[in-house]
Amino acid sequence: MPRYMTRNGWVEVDNWGYQLQGRNGQMLSVEALSRQPHDMLVIDATGDGTNATRFSRKDVSEIQDGPDGRRLVASYIAIGEASDFRDYWDKDWTTTGKATGKLTSEAPDWLGPVNPNWPENRKVRYWDEDWQNTLFNDKRTGDFDKIVKAGFDAAYLDIVDAYYFWGTEVKKSDRQQGDPKNDTQAADRMVDFIVSMTEHAREKNDDFFVIPQNGAWIIDALKDGGKAYRDEIADYYSVIGGIGIEDLYFRGGDKDENNAFRPDEDTIRILKRDFLAHDIPVYVTDYITGDKRIAKFEAAAAEDGFIPYAAPDRDLDRMGDAWAV
Repeated sequence: MPRYMTRNGWVEVDNWGYQLQGRNGQMLSVEALSRQPHDMLVIDATGDGTNATRFSRKDVSEIQDGPDGRRLVASYIAIGEASDFRDYWDKDWTTTGKATGKLTSEAPDWLGPVNPNWPENRKVRYWDEDWQNTLFNDKRTGDFDKIVKAGFDAAYLDIVDAYYFWGTEVKKSDRQQGDPKNDTQAADRMVDFIVSMTEHAREKNDDFFVIPQNGAWIIDALKDGGKAYRDEIADYYSVIGGIGIEDLYFRGGDKDENNAFRPDEDTIRILKRDFLAHDIPVYVTDYITGDKRIAKFEAAAAEDGFIPYAAPDRDLDRMGDAWAV
């Protein structure tokens, strides 16, 4: 099982949990999170997604002091999309003030098309300096900076697979001059972004690391570019403390939860080759309930060498049980 050095010594992670909001519109509770048994928790940096309810350093420390001793606490942050419920969002960017509105002349150049699956979000040109400054900057006022300042051990980076969107999926009508021309260029820009933000964080906390969620094929995309990207791959490995993957086993269907068992064998192979073989742990989230499904998921993940977490629902508004190794 992976071990991580923190400011308070080594922490071993045998299991983990993932919750981003409370149920029925309730805020995340520091007290409830502190009682969870997991060795690592991935949570939002705020109680309800806004700066007004950001967890303080004292709050984070309380959550880190779990019932069985010190544990890792990582903050979720989306780096490949912008959300209209975050404080950095300006209502003048769209005609309705929401992400689904039509972009206005006030919209920044980095703001891209709406994510149809999560309509409160728009893709971003993550390589744009102004977007990156929104997350981290020399004044340390960005959302990522606030995560580091609050004392989180790590950041859990969502929408890393935005590189694939800009490299392959984006419509011609949504392209602009200067956008990446292929997956390798887009992956290179994403890796540079992640490495830069982590090195920025390590100026304040030597042990800080990041866990990208999804984007399992990003190393493969860089390898397609040949020897010129060897240094980028090495730099990426040096800053990530794991990779998170969703929907790896129960993915047969289009339901939010409890789809059929249909392992993604190609991605499993890539995760083993490009991450496990380089001592990068793989944290897997499948959205399932029921003892039989969970047992099947945990057994399959363990056989592949991954660390599983069975999330009860895709809204991530309640914590599932810790995996009993």
